[in-house]
Amino acid sequence: MKIEEYGKENDSIIVMLHGANFVQCYGRQYILSDRYHIIVPHIMGFGDEANRTFETDVCVKELADYIKNLDKKVLLVGFSLGGQLAFKLVSEHEDLFYAAIIVSPWLNKENEKIQEIMYINEKQLASFKKKWLCNLIGMINGLPSKQRKEFVEQMQNVKLESIRNSVDNKITFDSVPAFSEVSVPIIALAGEKEQQEVKDSVKKMSEINPHCKYEIWEKAAHNIPPLFAKKFNEIICSMAD
Repeated sequence: MKIEEYGKENDSIIVMLHGANFVQCYGRQYILSDRYHIIVPHIMGFGDEANRTFETDVCVKELADYIKNLDKKVLLVGFSLGGQLAFKLVSEHEDLFYAAIIVSPWLNKENEKIQEIMYINEKQLASFKKKWLCNLIGMINGLPSKQRKEFVEQMQNVKLESIRNSVDNKITFDSVPAFSEVSVPIIALAGEKEQQEVKDSVKKMSEINPHCKYEIWEKAAHNIPPLFAKKFNEIICSMAD
């Protein structure tokens, strides 16, 4: 598993799980490496792990094993697909974490909606294969220049099967009932311009777990880490400290 690390000299560890396709979504969080040891695993099927095909259970086990070997509790941050994986990880391996920030997860899935999102993501992947368009999409999503170049090259290797598996990843409130029993502090975030299912997911997280608080951010869409970095970084520091 490819790992990016920033601020290795710092003791406090933050593990950040990226969204599908966008390994670089935390490019504006790396400045926090002056205070924290930031670790960004490349989720199987994406980034420099695009030669592999995404599989939920294999991915979660791989991440849990890696974090366990760090030999200390960490702050877990997850966005989009990474948010869904973080939801499952903190529910099934709570002992590895002292807190979690879960951003834009989709946890209340109906088959009709899965097929709709699948179709959208399949078309998006075709767009990503055009380098000029991929670069433009990266720019629109707020990726810094260096990370945008990496994003364009990595997306050329992402498989259609990884896209399909990441959309229909079987991570739902019903499939992960242990979340209601998690006792570490959790903040769930979504943007007011996101799909209703995402906003409903963060609300329900707080309803079923008293240790989870949620916020819906005004003007934000599916872009909180890159485009609302100042406020998001403040949340990360408040949880890490």
